[in-house]
Amino acid sequence: MTTKSRTPSVDELLPLQPRDYLILLALADGTLHGHGILKLVEDHSGGVVCDPANLYRSLRKLERDDLVAETEEPSSNNDARRRRFYRLTGLGREVLGAESTRLARLTDAARARALVAEGYKAR
Repeated sequence: MTTKSRTPSVDELLPLQPRDYLILLALADGTLHGHGILKLVEDHSGGVVCDPANLYRSLRKLERDDLVAETEEPSSNNDARRRRFYRLTGLGREVLGAESTRLARLTDAARARALVAEGYKAR
């Protein structure tokens, strides 16, 4: 008999690893397949490349922590290859919000020390 381990709390999952944060951020607007996640991670990070092996390793960990879930492939996809699609879970959205708030506080502290370029706006 297998028993599912308890779901960790938001606080137990923070701080996130940068790659995990970028993956959750990529999924914030909806379901994506692995290649779509990789492209958004690159866009959000200013060009940091995440190789597919590390992406899927991270996705498996995020699934174990109940932050993402593999989901059915959209029926409109005519591609003959089977792609894995992922979505944020409710807990994943909560953790993403909490980590975003934590990072915003760190950024505010850096701004207060004049460490962020004057007038800097994310692209």
